[in-house]
Amino acid sequence: MVHEQVGRLRHRTRRILQTPRVFANWPTVLREMAGGSQRAESLTFVTRDGLQISCPNVPGARVPVYEVFAENCYRLDTFLGPLRREAPQVIDIGGHVGAFACQLAALVPQARVQCFEPSPISARFLRRNVSANGFADRVQVHELAVSARVGQSVLADNGGGSALNALVASGDGLAVETTTFDTIVRDLPGGADIVKIDCEGAEYDLVLGSAPESWDSVRRLVLEYHPHPQHSWAELRAWFAERGLAVTAETAENAEQGTAWLARLG
Repeated sequence: MVHEQVGRLRHRTRRILQTPRVFANWPTVLREMAGGSQRAESLTFVTRDGLQISCPNVPGARVPVYEVFAENCYRLDTFLGPLRREAPQVIDIGGHVGAFACQLAALVPQARVQCFEPSPISARFLRRNVSANGFADRVQVHELAVSARVGQSVLADNGGGSALNALVASGDGLAVETTTFDTIVRDLPGGADIVKIDCEGAEYDLVLGSAPESWDSVRRLVLEYHPHPQHSWAELRAWFAERGLAVTAETAENAEQGTAWLARLG
């Protein structure tokens, strides 16, 4: 109990210290996050670079905004390499409210991004953020999940635009439409150059269910991997190695959960 209280206090302190450094409207952000029952239902973050990211004003929705802008969780400045000077096609699987897509679109002015987000609440904020930042001509939002098949699946929706929403095999949840990685790539002229995957465990189904040739054009991949009852990160890593995508960096919470950056070498 004491350990949990200390952990929460450290997390809160870190967020308080990060907020003025990263967000230009930090007094509003801190006031609204601490507003209790009187806080606004949504919250807009304005970064020091001028990006505007709105999300439901609940912890599960705010976390990715801090991860992207305060903690640089995708390391885009180094990960993109020479692609920053090109016009890459980007697939963003698990787009949430668009923090990743908007940051990448700002960093790479010629990039074109296809975002896939099945949660209606998150997709609504994603569209709003893409439009508010002037990226509507380069960032397209698809209210779809990505899996091994085209059809329908069930989204265990944690509510409030949570970043922890996940597809489940069965049970209660929200019926959502699904597409496949093969279908997405087929509709992109020249295929995808950059792929980002953060879909809370569905990465195994969508990757292992795809055709190997669909990955031939991919030069950069960043993904979060999660525990899975039938599959492992080691299996997924070997699958990508056979496709010519090698892990160049990794941060692991444990053997089955972490973030990996992969690149096509040579």
